[in-house]
Amino acid sequence: MKLICLLFLASIVASCNKDPEYYTLETPADQMLLKTSSADLTLEKEKENETAVTFTWNAAAQRGADASIAYFFRMYMADLHSNVTSLFEIEAGERSISFTHNELNDILASWSILPGDKVTIEAEVIAQVNSSAQYLKPELSKTQLDVVGYDKNATAIYMVMVDDAGERTVRRMTEKVVGSGIYQSQTELKPCKYFFALSAESDYPCYMKGENGDNSLQYVTEEGDYEMLENAKSGTYTMVVDLNVFDVNIVSLYPLPKDGIWIVGNSCEVGWDLGVAKEKGALQSKDPRHPELWTYTGNFYYNDGSNEFKLSVELDWGGKFFFAPHAAANPAVEHELGEARYQDNGGDLKWSVASDGKYTLTVDLDQMKIYLAPAE
Repeated sequence: MKLICLLFLASIVASCNKDPEYYTLETPADQMLLKTSSADLTLEKEKENETAVTFTWNAAAQRGADASIAYFFRMYMADLHSNVTSLFEIEAGERSISFTHNELNDILASWSILPGDKVTIEAEVIAQVNSSAQYLKPELSKTQLDVVGYDKNATAIYMVMVDDAGERTVRRMTEKVVGSGIYQSQTELKPCKYFFALSAESDYPCYMKGENGDNSLQYVTEEGDYEMLENAKSGTYTMVVDLNVFDVNIVSLYPLPKDGIWIVGNSCEVGWDLGVAKEKGALQSKDPRHPELWTYTGNFYYNDGSNEFKLSVELDWGGKFFFAPHAAANPAVEHELGEARYQDNGGDLKWSVASDGKYTLTVDLDQMKIYLAPAE
């Protein structure tokens, strides 16, 4: 009898230590049956704006008279679920979603998938049920597809120039910042027609004149009724091709003897020390789309107009500087920038600011202008 009582008490203790089970949510069967228009897909740059894949599904099961259903869609790597897209909310009444070659290729790039590598993607549609009566598990449907991406930006492009006599000149252009899709090259120009090829050996695929102006570009895969761009300039110019926005810009850059500009003076924190200017006063050319723009951001000081600055291009007191057009010129309102010169060739004319503050100084080496604006 004692043994029976002990076993009964032990069973009570064991049941007390077990987590109570209140209810189990039922997982709904998949009635949506998600499908993909292609289970094995190789993305192509020349089709980047065309639809690459479309996902479709059936209506989810109705889960009650007062229940409404909202659909969501996402994709993730089958082998690494942390590589996942954002959740796409599907418009009411729609049961499909499509992605272009470019959109899908950008997703692969965000997951650090190398161009040419095949990756298995798992796509998932989620039917979220909204019910006032109770919480209901969403219905899920999944499918897989294999995708191979492409290199969005070529390492180099080739400017092909054709003069009036039909003579061709090819100039290689590289990205100023790797992966930016912006290409630069300094070249000797003469009147010609030109386009940009992806290979030095073949004219196609290439970028010809686009439909959005004389400097716009469009991607062309084969010979057809397309126009080349036209150039009327002669001399040394820097070509800038931006394949993110499909345009070309031609700028004439004022030559810098030491490929730099340095601010010096007591109007800024650098002071009158060229050693400090070299370390802290360098203007920067950071925008690969606009190599003509050089900027410096820092604190500037007015001091009743007695503080001044000038711009060195040689880091030498006996060398050339950019000087102000007249003493105490304010670059916020007076934008003239002459050629760099020696002090003896026009005097030691320096700029001054109108008030203390943090400003961005910008020098435009194409238009030969100088600007000062409050820093953002």
